[in-house]
Amino acid sequence: MEIEPPSLNVPLVRKERWGLLLVLVCAGVTGVAALFNPPFALVFAASSIVGLPVLLAVMFPSPVSARLSAWGDLGRIVVAGALFGYMALAKSPRPRRRGY
Repeated sequence: MEIEPPSLNVPLVRKERWGLLLVLVCAGVTGVAALFNPPFALVFAASSIVGLPVLLAVMFPSPVSARLSAWGDLGRIVVAGALFGYMALAKSPRPRRRGY
């Protein structure tokens, strides 16, 4: 009698590419919008640069999130601190150039 079940040829780790697809779609929309309405393309690109990392970190699983969830509350604190720090840096004003 066999102890091990037969192989079902099912991968144990899913290889989802949604994050990469989302980045490519945003880049494509920005490129097409630049042909018709450059100010909208600039705003869309800026919002994608700020919003996509947060969306990818929150919505899509990664190996890092699995390790941080194993830490329990400390992992949640690290994730929240990293997200808030990123958003604070993304919203900080640029230094203004003089002479214009």
